Amino acid sequence: MSWEEFKPESFKSAETYTLKHLDAVMLHFFEDCVNCGLCEVNCPYTAAGEEYGPVEKAEPLRRIYRPHAQILPKLFPWLFGANSPKSKEELDKWVEKAYRCTNCGLCYVTCPFGIHSGEMIKVLRSYLARTGRIPTLLKMMIDTEASNTLLENEGLRKVWEGMIDRIKAEGVEFNKKNTKYLYLTSLAEVMMTPGSVLGAVKFFKKLNLDWTMPDKPLSMRAPIGSLAGDDEATTIVARRIHEYIKEINPEYVVLSDGGYPYTFFRFDLPRIVGEKPSYKVIHIVELVGEALREGRLKFKNAEEKVTWHSPCKMGRIGGLIDEPVEVLSKVSSNLVKLKSHGVFSKCCGGGGSIACIVPPTQQVMEKVMGVSIPITGSEKVFLDKLYRDMLVAGKAKVDEIRESGASTVVTACIGCFHTMGMTTQAFGVNVKLKMLSEFLAENLE
Repeated sequence: MSWEEFKPESFKSAETYTLKHLDAVMLHFFEDCVNCGLCEVNCPYTAAGEEYGPVEKAEPLRRIYRPHAQILPKLFPWLFGANSPKSKEELDKWVEKAYRCTNCGLCYVTCPFGIHSGEMIKVLRSYLARTGRIPTLLKMMIDTEASNTLLENEGLRKVWEGMIDRIKAEGVEFNKKNTKYLYLTSLAEVMMTPGSVLGAVKFFKKLNLDWTMPDKPLSMRAPIGSLAGDDEATTIVARRIHEYIKEINPEYVVLSDGGYPYTFFRFDLPRIVGEKPSYKVIHIVELVGEALREGRLKFKNAEEKVTWHSPCKMGRIGGLIDEPVEVLSKVSSNLVKLKSHGVFSKCCGGGGSIACIVPPTQQVMEKVMGVSIPITGSEKVFLDKLYRDMLVAGKAKVDEIRESGASTVVTACIGCFHTMGMTTQAFGVNVKLKMLSEFLAENLE
């Protein structure tokens, strides 16, 4: 369906599907907001417009829920804002709100009532996906990933095979069954932050671990459909990855990407595939930290001033807040913490697929894939504005980096890495960006 189309006949089935998410937790998110505004103060996108506060962004989903969960809105829907979009312009506004959320969870941890508006907006995206509103580049990646045809594109195949050739030279045995550690990377990580992958491989070798990795990409990142609310595509990819892991039968699945793949594989995948996993999902910083404490690793002392940007999924949601700092403090005596370090760490502004669909990323993908991405006039307006708003949303993080005086910013999420590359450049902050495994590997003794 084109971005220009408006098909009210799709709304009923989208609404029916969306109502399946109305469980006890979602009912709490729906019913118990008192509009205190604390979430708005902390949402990175409020800086781009008051209409992008979490409550406002979740309002379209509340409009869908109201006539099904409350008596008066059911009897008088026009009085309570309980209805579907009435025009293309209104639908476009819903899309605009839904794609001004990174699902960073900062609204959730600052809400006195524990309301996670990001999870509501995630469901809203699912509704919009069923009305045909998934950004074109995101939709292309979802379809290619779900059909398992990533390597049929010559450009993507060259990127992946180039990395595999470099790893083969390290003597790695791919797809080895019954190893203790299975390292899962993705095509996106190989493409956007190859140093992260090579750094992880260096650690597996240095620690002489029993490990393996796939010789083919299992996904674009984690199921990328999960970012757009495409549950069918997400389930297909999640099951495929889960079956592969079961076949390898590792004790641990190790990730170097601490973005949404980290929480997806830890928390979402078991629910989606309906099985309790036989393996544990960990981040490579946990392996490195353990080896340091046991004296199996040593680092050179980097003289540069370093700071750590904690990815929302790995830190705030996943709980890995102290571990990266502990490891980085062994590498640099010049480690400085950002002002909002910890659970309340500010978001980079580009999560939730935003950084992967804005025009600069589109240009990169067109160059790599050798194709022209068909964007309509309305979608181009949407994406151009999204890019401007993303820069505004990311400014608070850039300001913190500038104030820290650090010359190197280390992170572990390829989305954060990519976003901060755009925002620091836009605001004239000259810093080196490094992925965690890359930075640590460079300073290994």
